[in-house]
Amino acid sequence: MPLKFNTKKAVNVILFILKSLGGKCDPFRLFAILYAADLKHLASFDSLILDDSYIAMKQGAVPFNVYSMYLQLCHNADTDAEAVALNLKEYFYINEQNLVVSIAPYDDRYISQSEATCLFEAIRENKNESFETLSKTTRNLPWREANKNGEISLLSMAKESGASPELLNYISHSLNEGTAFAGDSAAE
Repeated sequence: MPLKFNTKKAVNVILFILKSLGGKCDPFRLFAILYAADLKHLASFDSLILDDSYIAMKQGAVPFNVYSMYLQLCHNADTDAEAVALNLKEYFYINEQNLVVSIAPYDDRYISQSEATCLFEAIRENKNESFETLSKTTRNLPWREANKNGEISLLSMAKESGASPELLNYISHSLNEGTAFAGDSAAE
Protein backbone atom coordinates (compact mmCIF):
# COMPACT_ATOMS: atom_id res chain seq x y z
CA MET A 1 0.00 0.00 0.00
CA PRO A 2 2.22 2.84 -1.21
CA LEU A 3 1.35 6.40 -0.34
CA LYS A 4 -0.73 7.96 -3.13
CA PHE A 5 -1.07 11.71 -2.76
CA ASN A 6 -4.32 13.16 -4.14
CA THR A 7 -4.10 16.88 -4.96
CA LYS A 8 -7.87 17.34 -5.11
CA LYS A 9 -8.27 15.87 -1.63
CA ALA A 10 -5.39 18.01 -0.35
CA VAL A 11 -7.04 21.16 -1.70
CA ASN A 12 -10.26 20.31 0.13
CA VAL A 13 -8.50 19.42 3.39
CA ILE A 14 -6.58 22.72 3.23
CA LEU A 15 -9.82 24.62 2.52
CA PHE A 16 -11.44 22.81 5.49
CA ILE A 17 -8.61 23.93 7.78
CA LEU A 18 -8.67 27.49 6.44
CA LYS A 19 -12.45 27.73 6.92
CA SER A 20 -12.03 26.56 10.51
CA LEU A 21 -9.41 29.28 11.05
CA GLY A 22 -11.45 32.14 9.61
CA GLY A 23 -10.31 31.80 6.00
CA LYS A 24 -6.56 32.29 6.34
CA CYS A 25 -3.53 30.84 8.04
CA ASP A 26 0.25 31.11 8.01
CA PRO A 27 1.80 28.21 6.08
CA PHE A 28 3.75 26.72 8.98
CA ARG A 29 0.64 26.59 11.19
CA LEU A 30 -1.16 24.85 8.32
CA PHE A 31 1.69 22.31 8.02
CA ALA A 32 1.75 21.77 11.81
CA ILE A 33 -2.01 21.17 11.90
CA LEU A 34 -1.75 18.66 9.06
CA TYR A 35 1.09 16.85 10.84
CA ALA A 36 -0.82 16.72 14.15
CA ALA A 37 -4.00 15.54 12.40
CA ASP A 38 -2.08 12.86 10.50
CA LEU A 39 -0.52 11.56 13.74
CA LYS A 40 -3.98 11.43 15.35
CA HIS A 41 -5.53 9.66 12.35
CA LEU A 42 -2.63 7.22 12.12
CA ALA A 43 -3.00 6.27 15.79
CA SER A 44 -6.77 5.91 15.73
CA PHE A 45 -7.56 4.75 12.18
CA ASP A 46 -4.29 3.26 10.84
CA SER A 47 -3.97 5.70 7.94
CA LEU A 48 -2.80 9.18 7.05
CA ILE A 49 -5.33 11.78 5.94
CA LEU A 50 -3.50 12.94 2.81
CA ASP A 51 -1.04 10.12 2.13
CA ASP A 52 1.65 12.78 1.92
CA SER A 53 5.30 12.16 2.75
CA TYR A 54 6.76 14.36 5.48
CA ILE A 55 10.16 16.00 5.33
CA ALA A 56 12.27 17.37 8.15
CA MET A 57 12.86 21.04 7.49
CA LYS A 58 14.76 23.37 9.80
CA GLN A 59 11.66 24.54 11.69
CA GLY A 60 9.86 21.19 11.81
CA ALA A 61 7.99 18.48 9.91
CA VAL A 62 6.38 19.59 6.64
CA PRO A 63 4.10 17.62 4.28
CA PHE A 64 6.14 17.43 1.05
CA ASN A 65 3.37 17.67 -1.56
CA VAL A 66 1.39 20.32 0.32
CA TYR A 67 4.61 22.33 0.68
CA SER A 68 5.15 21.99 -3.08
CA MET A 69 1.61 23.31 -3.65
CA TYR A 70 2.40 26.25 -1.39
CA LEU A 71 5.58 27.00 -3.33
CA GLN A 72 3.63 26.87 -6.60
CA LEU A 73 1.24 29.49 -5.25
CA CYS A 74 4.10 31.67 -3.99
CA HIS A 75 5.92 31.60 -7.29
CA ASN A 76 2.83 31.59 -9.51
CA ALA A 77 4.15 28.42 -11.08
CA ASP A 78 2.26 25.28 -11.92
CA THR A 79 4.81 22.53 -12.49
CA ASP A 80 2.81 19.55 -11.26
CA ALA A 81 0.51 18.17 -13.97
CA GLU A 82 -2.32 17.44 -11.52
CA ALA A 83 -2.00 20.90 -9.96
CA VAL A 84 -2.06 22.51 -13.42
CA ALA A 85 -5.27 20.65 -14.24
CA LEU A 86 -6.72 21.73 -10.89
CA ASN A 87 -5.50 25.36 -11.00
CA LEU A 88 -4.72 25.95 -7.35
CA LYS A 89 -5.32 29.69 -7.75
CA GLU A 90 -9.05 28.99 -8.00
CA TYR A 91 -9.02 27.80 -4.38
CA PHE A 92 -6.52 29.94 -2.48
CA TYR A 93 -3.81 32.55 -2.80
CA ILE A 94 -0.91 33.92 -0.75
CA ASN A 95 -1.57 37.44 0.54
CA GLU A 96 0.91 40.24 1.30
CA GLN A 97 1.39 38.91 4.87
CA ASN A 98 2.39 35.52 3.39
CA LEU A 99 -0.81 33.90 4.67
CA VAL A 100 -2.66 31.20 2.74
CA VAL A 101 -6.14 32.61 2.05
CA SER A 102 -9.12 30.54 0.90
CA ILE A 103 -11.34 31.82 -1.90
CA ALA A 104 -13.55 28.75 -2.35
CA PRO A 105 -15.56 26.45 -0.09
CA TYR A 106 -14.32 22.93 0.62
CA ASP A 107 -16.10 19.87 -0.75
CA ASP A 108 -16.96 17.63 2.20
CA ARG A 109 -17.08 14.56 -0.05
CA TYR A 110 -13.27 14.48 0.19
CA ILE A 111 -13.16 14.40 4.00
CA SER A 112 -14.38 11.43 6.02
CA GLN A 113 -15.90 11.80 9.48
CA SER A 114 -12.79 10.33 11.12
CA GLU A 115 -10.57 12.76 9.19
CA ALA A 116 -12.77 15.73 10.14
CA THR A 117 -12.62 14.71 13.80
CA CYS A 118 -8.80 14.50 13.77
CA LEU A 119 -8.53 17.77 11.83
CA PHE A 120 -10.82 19.58 14.31
CA GLU A 121 -8.78 18.26 17.25
CA ALA A 122 -5.50 19.34 15.63
CA ILE A 123 -6.95 22.77 14.77
CA ARG A 124 -8.24 23.28 18.31
CA GLU A 125 -4.91 22.27 19.83
CA ASN A 126 -2.70 24.32 17.49
CA LYS A 127 -4.65 27.37 16.28
CA ASN A 128 -3.37 29.69 19.01
CA GLU A 129 0.09 28.24 19.57
CA SER A 130 3.17 30.37 18.96
CA PHE A 131 5.50 29.63 16.07
CA GLU A 132 8.11 28.47 18.58
CA THR A 133 5.69 25.99 20.18
CA LEU A 134 4.55 24.66 16.80
CA SER A 135 8.17 24.26 15.73
CA LYS A 136 9.05 22.39 18.92
CA THR A 137 5.99 20.15 18.60
CA THR A 138 6.79 19.17 15.01
CA ARG A 139 10.49 18.61 15.73
CA ASN A 140 9.68 15.41 17.58
CA LEU A 141 11.36 12.00 17.36
CA PRO A 142 10.32 11.26 13.74
CA TRP A 143 11.81 14.63 12.72
CA ARG A 144 15.05 13.84 14.55
CA GLU A 145 15.19 10.37 12.96
CA ALA A 146 14.72 11.65 9.38
CA ASN A 147 17.10 10.15 6.84
CA LYS A 148 19.90 12.11 5.16
CA ASN A 149 17.45 13.36 2.50
CA GLY A 150 15.17 14.73 5.20
CA GLU A 151 12.48 12.10 4.67
CA ILE A 152 10.53 11.24 7.80
CA SER A 153 9.74 7.56 8.19
CA LEU A 154 6.10 6.54 8.35
CA LEU A 155 7.13 3.85 10.82
CA SER A 156 8.67 6.49 13.06
CA MET A 157 5.51 8.60 12.77
CA ALA A 158 3.37 5.57 13.63
CA LYS A 159 5.49 4.88 16.71
CA GLU A 160 5.23 8.54 17.77
CA SER A 161 1.46 8.50 17.30
CA GLY A 162 0.96 5.47 19.52
CA ALA A 163 -0.28 3.33 16.64
CA SER A 164 -1.32 -0.25 17.28
CA PRO A 165 1.29 -3.02 17.33
CA GLU A 166 -0.49 -4.51 14.31
CA LEU A 167 0.02 -1.34 12.26
CA LEU A 168 3.65 -1.08 13.36
CA ASN A 169 4.22 -4.70 12.31
CA TYR A 170 2.46 -4.11 8.98
CA ILE A 171 4.55 -1.03 8.17
CA SER A 172 7.76 -2.73 9.28
CA HIS A 173 6.99 -5.85 7.23
CA SER A 174 6.08 -3.73 4.21
CA LEU A 175 9.36 -1.84 4.49
CA ASN A 176 11.34 -5.07 4.76
CA GLU A 177 9.56 -6.47 1.70
CA GLY A 178 10.00 -3.18 -0.18
CA THR A 179 6.30 -3.17 -1.07
CA ALA A 180 5.06 -0.02 0.63
CA PHE A 181 5.97 3.42 1.79
CA ALA A 182 8.83 3.79 -0.69
CA GLY A 183 9.93 7.06 0.85
CA ASP A 184 10.54 5.31 4.17
CA SER A 185 12.81 2.50 3.05
CA ALA A 186 15.92 4.68 3.13
CA ALA A 187 15.11 5.82 6.66
CA GLU A 188 15.07 2.36 8.14
